Amino acid sequence: MNLNITDKLGIEKQEITIAEGKTYTIDCAAKTMLKAQELFEKDSSLNGMFDVIELLLGKKARKEIDGMNLTVKQLKIIILAIMAQINEISYEEMEKRFQKSIK
Repeated sequence: MNLNITDKLGIEKQEITIAEGKTYTIDCAAKTMLKAQELFEKDSSLNGMFDVIELLLGKKARKEIDGMNLTVKQLKIIILAIMAQINEISYEEMEKRFQKSIK
């Protein structure tokens, strides 16, 4: 007997668009997510945020986003949006989860 679960694995690529012409594919691999979590825990500085962005979106995304001179609040929005995509939930739901986790 063979149990075929290929349709349940949903190998769709996750993307995020942060500005016109700036759409990036998110690396949603389990290994990548564990590394991102470790980075968050070790370094919550601005550079740490960019390290997580690079890990999940790539070097090109890091360079382009860094060049946008965003505020810390805007960077947090980008990271929340990435996490929402990874978890396959809406941005609003991810925002609620994040609010609960910091209380």
